[in-house]
Formats: sequence, C-alpha cells, structure tokens
Amino acid sequence: MAKILILPPEMIHSPLNLTVMQEVNPAAQGSENATQEQGYLMAYDKKEQKAKGVKGIAANGELETLEANETNKNQFIRVDRYGNFFTNFGKNFMYQYNHPTRYALYRMEEKTPVEEAKRRIEQAQLPENESLRRELSRDNRIYNNHLFNEREINWQQAERYGLTPDVLRQTGDMERLLQGRQSGIAYDISMNTELGRQKGDAKLSLFRDENGLAKFDLHFIRQAPKVGQEYRGYKLEEDVLDALNRTGNAGRLVDLVVDFRSKETKPCYLSKDPVTNEMFFLPADQARCSKKIKDYTLSQQEYADYTAGKEVPIEFKSSNGKILRTSIQMSAAERGTEFLWERSTKKLENRQGLEQKDGLPEKTQKPEKRTYARKSKITPKM
Repeated sequence: MAKILILPPEMIHSPLNLTVMQEVNPAAQGSENATQEQGYLMAYDKKEQKAKGVKGIAANGELETLEANETNKNQFIRVDRYGNFFTNFGKNFMYQYNHPTRYALYRMEEKTPVEEAKRRIEQAQLPENESLRRELSRDNRIYNNHLFNEREINWQQAERYGLTPDVLRQTGDMERLLQGRQSGIAYDISMNTELGRQKGDAKLSLFRDENGLAKFDLHFIRQAPKVGQEYRGYKLEEDVLDALNRTGNAGRLVDLVVDFRSKETKPCYLSKDPVTNEMFFLPADQARCSKKIKDYTLSQQEYADYTAGKEVPIEFKSSNGKILRTSIQMSAAERGTEFLWERSTKKLENRQGLEQKDGLPEKTQKPEKRTYARKSKITPKM
C-alpha cells in the first residue's frame, strides 16, 4: 500500500522537485486516522451535473465515484493538503484517467461534512456564484498541469539526440513538454540510425510506452498539405487550408474519423503546426471552452464563434497592468485555447470595461519574448 508523502510547500511549487508515487492514494485509512494535512477527494461530474465522492480508478480508466454522503466518506480517496497530482495520485492515476475534461476534482478538508461539500461544489458551478467558484478554485480545486515529471525522463536517450535539460529550460520548452504539449520551436536533431548519422529539424514531445516509461517523440518537418489531400477521411478544402496556413487552425469544425476501427466520425477542431506541418485534431465534445479568458468575458456571439472554431479578438490586462490585444481560437495542437498574437487577423471593436492605455499601439500586442543562447548540439529553429 502506498503511503502519503507530505512535501514542504517550497518543493511542491517547483515542478522539477515532484516525487512520483506508484499507486493511487487509497481511502482505506479512513477518516479516523486523518490529520489536518489530509482531506478527501470529491469530483464534479459535468455530464451529470452533480458532485460525487471519488473512490478510485476502474480498470477501464473511468473514475469510480460514490454518492456524496457521510456513510460513504471513509471510502473516498484521501489527499494531502500540500500535494499535487503527482504526490496525491501517482503515475497509475494519470495513466488510467481517461476523461479529465468530464470531471473537476476538489480536495475538501476532513472536517467539512460531505453534504456541505457537495452543496458548495454544485453551487459553485452556477454562473451567478462567481465568488464561491473563485474560493473553491483557490483553496480546493486540484489541477493536473503536468503529465510528466522531469525526473522520469530518459535523459540518456535525449543525449543521443543532442538534447539536455539546460537547453530545454533555456528555450522555455521544458514546461511545455511536462504538460504533454509539443515544444514551441524545432531543434536540429542529430542521431545514429541503421542508415548512419542523420540530422533534421524536429519538434519534441513526450509520450509513454507500453511500460509507462516517458520517452521523447520527434516530429520532423514534413511536406505542406495540399487542397484535396485526405486527413482522417476529410479532403482538405481550400478555405480550410488557407485558414490553417494563416492562423494554424481550420477556423471551423470539420467531420473527421476519430476511430478507424469503428469508422466513427465526429465534428473536430483541426490544426496544423506552422513549423513541421503536422496535423492535429480534437473532437469538439472533448474540448473545454471557457466563457472567460483571462479577465475578458466573451459575449454570447463571441462564445458561439469561439466554440465553432472561429477566431475571436479579445483584450485583457496583463499582470503588470498593460492592456494586451490579440485573438483566441480553439486549437487542436494546444488541446484548448490558443492566443494567436502576431497571427491574429481580426481586431476587437471598442467595448466597455477596459480602458485604452496611453501610448498603446493599435496593432496586436505580444509580451516581450526572451532570447536564449544556443548550447551544445541543439540549434533552435523558429
């Protein structure tokens, strides 16, 4: 049986110091042995629109939930107050958790009655209860920002490609990789193959093999797609290809084959990497479309356009108080909202709520980007 590992806060806030447990933290210890640092796990089921207690993960990857009541409380998973997704649930939870977008997870204090926790969680989902929603998001919500841990990456494999942790940190791609995303830039990869030493420009991502080990996946630059070319049962149309080349996203939903065995087709978001030309898809029913982006609330029409895959111009205040203007769009490559920045093609009309900053240029603003020195055998390619 796995034990709860309590880490000091200064370690928890650094993704490089996460300690990975082997199993889901069981509920078997029960409330009688709980400490002030422990709580129990609740989930809001967005499909059924109700809060439930979480017992564990079933063999098929679904959350095992129970009715939210005091009778079932001692069967709920116990979670550490200072923990994160890794320390509380471990790798097995992440391998098997099939529908993270269906559930929102909450850690509730042990002293909180289950019925009260259920009521608060369900009330927080109502649009008019923004203050309660913020409170739970700050104090109780559990987010899974990282799918990988830097310590579990096979750096010996990386060295064969000429990759080092320092380079990935300097380019800012370490965080993207740990989140399960592709690197933001392409790298000049050198590696030995059966055909000899080969080189090429490729983006990076991480995946897990059949044994659950984290390994690098290389996304080499390929030929640009053409009108009429087939992708998952869909022949690229001229307007979609133009949009893919302009913003990286199709600009509308397209019907794609999501399962080749069953031939199931679903409306999907479609994206193309501007560097490698690799295509990505995301079924619309798996996408999370928030009505509030930063501090900008989408109007009803803007939200309709946003969920339909269209480009939507917005403006918001940055952490230093500056007003930034850009466009957002659902991106299959980013598995969610993408800020288009210099790829924006639309401009926001004046709306009340945000004041014009003196001296702010009319064109789209993008935060200043840091540049990094090139190291080792890696040559970042934009």
